[in-house]
Amino acid sequence: MINPLEALEEDDLSPFEGDSSDDGSEELQEAFGELSRETLLAFVGALFFAHVGLLAISVGPLLVIFTGQWLLGGAVAVGGIVALALTGRIYRWHEEVK
Repeated sequence: MINPLEALEEDDLSPFEGDSSDDGSEELQEAFGELSRETLLAFVGALFFAHVGLLAISVGPLLVIFTGQWLLGGAVAVGGIVALALTGRIYRWHEEVK
């Protein structure tokens, strides 16, 4: 059996052990330092509602189709639509504030 690690020499750097100045962590810290609290909260809120909305939009019709639960599936799907609408509202609010 061929061992692909045999070709590596001892002094070769692993891709995870590179120079720390090349990983971009300083730029990331600087960017987060300049980020306002409102922007961060708007981003996290929009991200959360977008994920919840997409999940609900997907699961709601599956409940209706496979289990015949029209009331629960419909409520979940409508909740997903509301969550996606909140995502859009957060985005528009942040654009107005910014």
